[in-house]
Amino acid sequence: MNMKMILSGTYKKGILILALLLALVSAGYSQKMAVRLGDSNFREFNFIAAIEYYEYAFERDSADSYVIRKLAEANNNIGKSEQVEKWLSILVRKGSAEATDLYQYAQALKSNGKYAEAEKVMSDYAVLKPDDARTLMEVSMLEYIQFLMRDSSKYVIMNASTNTKGSDMGPAYYKNELVFSSTSLSGTVTKRTYGWNELPYLDMYVAQIASNGDLRFPKPFAPKLKTNFHDGPMTYDEKNDRIFYTINNATKGRILKSKGGVTNLKINFAKRVEDDWEYDGSFRFNNEEYSVGHPSIDSTGNVLYFASDMPGGYGGTDIYFSIYSESRWSTPYNLGPKVNSEANELFPFISNEGVLYFASNGHGGMGGLDIFFSVPENGVFDAIENMGYPVNSPRDDFALVLDKFGMQGYFTSNRTTGKGDDDIYYMKITRVPVVIRGLIRDRITEEPLSSAEVSLINSAGQVVSTSLSRANGAFEFELNKGEDYSLLARKEMYSEDKKTVSTMGLRPNQEVFVEIYLESTVPEAPVAEEVSKSSVDYPEPLKMEEENGEPIQVLELEYINYDLDKWDIRNDAAEILDRLLAIMIEYPDLEIRLESHTDSRGGDDYNLLLSKRRARSAFEYLIDRGIDPARVQYEGYGETRLLNRCANDVECTEEEHEVNRRTIVKVVRKGEVRKRGQRGIFYF
Repeated sequence: MNMKMILSGTYKKGILILALLLALVSAGYSQKMAVRLGDSNFREFNFIAAIEYYEYAFERDSADSYVIRKLAEANNNIGKSEQVEKWLSILVRKGSAEATDLYQYAQALKSNGKYAEAEKVMSDYAVLKPDDARTLMEVSMLEYIQFLMRDSSKYVIMNASTNTKGSDMGPAYYKNELVFSSTSLSGTVTKRTYGWNELPYLDMYVAQIASNGDLRFPKPFAPKLKTNFHDGPMTYDEKNDRIFYTINNATKGRILKSKGGVTNLKINFAKRVEDDWEYDGSFRFNNEEYSVGHPSIDSTGNVLYFASDMPGGYGGTDIYFSIYSESRWSTPYNLGPKVNSEANELFPFISNEGVLYFASNGHGGMGGLDIFFSVPENGVFDAIENMGYPVNSPRDDFALVLDKFGMQGYFTSNRTTGKGDDDIYYMKITRVPVVIRGLIRDRITEEPLSSAEVSLINSAGQVVSTSLSRANGAFEFELNKGEDYSLLARKEMYSEDKKTVSTMGLRPNQEVFVEIYLESTVPEAPVAEEVSKSSVDYPEPLKMEEENGEPIQVLELEYINYDLDKWDIRNDAAEILDRLLAIMIEYPDLEIRLESHTDSRGGDDYNLLLSKRRARSAFEYLIDRGIDPARVQYEGYGETRLLNRCANDVECTEEEHEVNRRTIVKVVRKGEVRKRGQRGIFYF
């Protein structure tokens, strides 16, 4: 499904193309004439017709790289990934593939489920374009795909019975029913088509929802809103009993095109009049020069999310929102670079819990469009997560909606197992993980307790899981959403303690933090003298450096090293970070800065981005284990601070390069000297 549904032509177009091709053959027209006709149709977004002419031209000159490239591009625009793979593989074999060809070839291979081949092609692309940030997400593709497929039992999906051989897409809840758009449900023998992919126009339908989630008895929705062109998708504002719906930019039955010849999308409003819906105005930011579509209204009825390729975005199409206040919609706000990429973000959906779901082909994934979600933190969508398999597939997956409880819904996919071009799938979430992290402490000294046994007990009194607290007193469990649990902590020479936790009303992947204090059962011995050194095995001596003319202390931990082109925390690095974690727990006023560095291999910009990701991974490791983010700064320096001779174009061993792939820790603030209990606290 494309954001811009470009419209051209009506009836009998296939017959006209065939007649023109026969005329070309009989008249002995040149290959150049076929290319010109292909280019003309391509500019008009008539990709089916353009492909016919380009194929004719290829038959007469199979060495023309321009024609091969246009065949790949036209097929890509109509979602024919097998054909894209076919044509770009010819360019690769000819040795004529450019960097952009390799990138598109890798994406086509992904869409066709050929991940190993796609990873190899992306490695070749990275050599030509080492500064492209997308290579970071794609060069380790196989490992990421395995990660996305790790928990396929989390969802149950089902192809809806109402799907046709055409396109059925864009589901939206409407009271106890489901509204969607379809090209093929009308049963009309002769139906207008559009040149982009020669499919009929979309009309809106409403279907009943069966007890098992299947759809039944579809019928036309809002007949008074029907146009001669595309209708849908829509969103229902339950609070104000109104709908927002997407249509083509047209007036009085006539398509309106931009200066570039593009027919864009716009959002209209409708209100209920008796048993039907009537037009009630349009979104004031609609524009003939760009698309505004795919609306989703929040539960208050005052915040409208939508997709648009308006100027000033981060890529092709971005997600925006507008706030209704004082009887008008505000200037749209872009959701920013954490959500929006240099590619396309489409089909936003905001759940009752305030979680944003959207489709993107710019954040890495299984292929084509993948569905992502983002849980807001302090009102900001600052991190996204791929929903994984089987919601996502190698093909396009998009337009997810959930019911008011957030445990079931529908989405659209053109995966190969479907009935038609795009199909609607029912989805049920079998479990929603909620992570609980905690610390076990001594009730008197507040010191973390290691090797404490922590049991997770469900509401039926069954022990679900058991864990031992780490050296820093930390533990964690993954819980199901919507359930009550108890945590029972035990340790030798301490009395046990129990704490209740609930995941009722929590959002997907939300984390809960708890502290459990155990009281020692051993009588306290008289103190002979104050201990002046921390129980933590801190490194010494400290190294003094100068920064901005001021002395700064460097904590001499072993360097946290990384594998080539990766930023994940290795097991040996985790042990080092656990030591740092223990020190920061011991000294709660200590503030640090993590500084990450790379080796010299790869482009300068690529290495700078890689180092920032490495620093952030160490930062997140500490924050995920309970450290206040305000206490940890992080920065990446790329390859600007090498420790040895291994600069650009210098031949070095892997061991020499590894020395430069490191993260170091600097103390940026010293705490006040104080005492807690009977322990003297040492501060750097």
